[in-house]
Amino acid sequence: MTNKILLSTLVASSLLLSASVTAEDATGTANFNLVYPLTVTEAAVMEFGDVSIAADGSCAVDYLGSATGSACVSGGATSAAGSFTVGGANGVVNVSVSGADSSVNGVVFTPTVANASETIAGNSATINVAGNLDITAATAAAGTHALSYTLSVTY
Repeated sequence: MTNKILLSTLVASSLLLSASVTAEDATGTANFNLVYPLTVTEAAVMEFGDVSIAADGSCAVDYLGSATGSACVSGGATSAAGSFTVGGANGVVNVSVSGADSSVNGVVFTPTVANASETIAGNSATINVAGNLDITAATAAAGTHALSYTLSVTY
C-alpha cells in the first residue's frame, strides 16, 4: 500500500511539474516616433489697409500682401499677408485655417492658405495667409476693426 501511495504522489507531482514546464513568455513591441513639438508663432499680422464702406464690395489680400478689389482704398495703410513661423521636425505638415471671425457687422472675412501641406526644412517653415473681406455697406460701421482666425498645423 505504501508503494501505491508513493507512486500516486510521484504521478501527481509529475503532472504539476509538467504544467509549469509548458508556460511560455513572449516579448511585445512598443512603437513610437520621436518628434520635435510643433510651435506656431504669428510673424506678421494680416493688414487690409483702408477699406471703403461707401458701397458693397470686397477687398482681398493675396499671399504676397497685395490688396485688390473694389472696396480697397489706395493710399491707405500698407497691406500685408498674415505670416506664421512654424518650428518642428523636418518633413511635411498639414495646414488649415479656420474660425473666421464674424464679429464685425457688414463684413464677411474669409482667410485662406495656399497649400493644405507645407514642408518644414531646417526645423522651420513660413506659412503666409491670405484673406478676403466682403463688405455690405448698409450694415458696416466705420472705424478700426480687428478680426481673428486660427491657423492649425499638424504632423
